[in-house]
Amino acid sequence: ILRRGILGGCWTLYWNWLILYIASPSLVAWSIAMKRTHCGYEEGNTLNAIDKIAASIFLFALCIESMADNQQLRFQNRKRSNIIFMHALSAVSGVGGLASATKKIAATTAENNMDVMDGFCQSGLFAIVRKPNYAAEQLIWISYYLFSVAATWPQSEGTVSLVNWSMGGFVLLCVLFQGSGWLTEEISSSKYPAYRDYQRRVPLYMPKMSALWNLLIGEGN
Repeated sequence: ILRRGILGGCWTLYWNWLILYIASPSLVAWSIAMKRTHCGYEEGNTLNAIDKIAASIFLFALCIESMADNQQLRFQNRKRSNIIFMHALSAVSGVGGLASATKKIAATTAENNMDVMDGFCQSGLFAIVRKPNYAAEQLIWISYYLFSVAATWPQSEGTVSLVNWSMGGFVLLCVLFQGSGWLTEEISSSKYPAYRDYQRRVPLYMPKMSALWNLLIGEGN
């Protein structure tokens, strides 16, 4: 949509630059690693606490994004199967005594597949946040930046610098996700009547503590 809009070629140019900038933490980490290797530095050549934190965040976010994508895929397959099934029921609903049976089956199907009937996934991780895969993707690139922070540790004065020039990459990516998230929200709310209520119940990226607690004690959806 944006590519065909008023931004035109500027959007493509910005996107290519953003991708390069997002990957810039790897340049920071690589350049410092090469400096330590060729200059004979011994201190700081092993993994440190920030490396472990970054790796933990990365693996957690990767698992969440994989689970969310798989849940969305299963939902879309179920939704497609339900559409085919309902079309088949409609085709035979007027034949003799099949009409009442068709109504009962259709009512049962609707009751057991409310998310399918509403048209969008709202169970599993999607009952906690509306865009779990978007949230996890942002976490992945935040962890990616943390690896560049870990590469600069320790400084000569024994302190850790949490900021370097590659920080803007993940910041701009998160800003981009706010825009793309808003765009997809507008599309979904205009397409599905029940989506407005879903927006009121479930946050976009940051889960509610009550939802996490219900998930922990086994009372979540």
